[in-house]
Amino acid sequence: MGFEYIKKDTPLDRMNPLVKMSYVGIALIYALTMNNVTQLAVVIVWLLIATLWWIVGKVELRSLGILLSLLKYMVLFLMVLQGLTYRFGDQTVLFKFFDWPSADGTTNYGELTAGGVLFGFFVSTRIMAVLAVLPIFTMTTSMSRLNAALAKIRVPQKITFMFITAMRFVPLVQESWNAIIDAQKIRGFDIDKANFYQKIRRAYIPIVTPLILLMFRRAMDLEVAINARAFGAKKERTYIEDISFKPVDYVGFLAVGIIFVFIMYLQFFQADLLWSYLVLIVTTTVTLISSVAVSIGLVALLQQANTFLLGLPYLGFYFGYFDQHALAGFGGVVGLLVTVFVIYKLIRRRIG
Repeated sequence: MGFEYIKKDTPLDRMNPLVKMSYVGIALIYALTMNNVTQLAVVIVWLLIATLWWIVGKVELRSLGILLSLLKYMVLFLMVLQGLTYRFGDQTVLFKFFDWPSADGTTNYGELTAGGVLFGFFVSTRIMAVLAVLPIFTMTTSMSRLNAALAKIRVPQKITFMFITAMRFVPLVQESWNAIIDAQKIRGFDIDKANFYQKIRRAYIPIVTPLILLMFRRAMDLEVAINARAFGAKKERTYIEDISFKPVDYVGFLAVGIIFVFIMYLQFFQADLLWSYLVLIVTTTVTLISSVAVSIGLVALLQQANTFLLGLPYLGFYFGYFDQHALAGFGGVVGLLVTVFVIYKLIRRRIG
């Protein structure tokens, strides 16, 4: 499963689960303290540090791909939503979808602004900052060690059981979902090739219904199992694994503390400086690419292609919409790229 524990022999696997829980804890604190777009530069540092933990824990990069695939639609939605509604910062209009002026006539909510898109991406990074750390905890920590660690700090057994059961049910739901989809394919319906309306009408409802029933059956089986094992008995429990703190755990706590202090220092004292460096790097890169494109004649070629597209009968109106509301002088080319991408996705869905 995507984020299920996989047994490995790494320093993070041998580390006490409380160390990794503290890392998730500072991730939550860090995300809550983010309140300015200029702090996006600090997020890059945070993600680089999280990447080091991924490497040390030998967390599969496939899991990072799954994480990004889950986030891409959320990021796109927030960027578009904030781009249409957020009216602070840079008010440069990137694209005009429609006219929806505000009551005082000062704002058009049909215009996608650069400041709103940037703020939407900033909101998304707050979620990414936490989600980038969660696989480090879930994929390097066995449930038995987590249970023993929570019991060691006197967390009530019922709360520990609810927490671990919730974590365990996530991969179980994913496993059951995949099994039901495979059963649907055997019966001649491939959900991957269905369009959106077919998925809603013929796929998701027949999948969700048995999924819910299967989860209820698993819950009843779990109830019988815990009652048979005398769950909640007052007798003091014992644990197979030794969960006492070892030198690697103290090193882990020290590393988490240093990361927290370092990130908070950057967050409150150096965010503007890092942002200026990031803007300088992006501006320099864009300027360099633009100068190279001009020197090799690429800009002139794109402008000629754009003029040709705008002059096409019937289609010129479509490409002209992009040229008017997106990138003047290059909007037709942008419209063509959008069309090619949509056609490619449709063909891939049809033959895939």
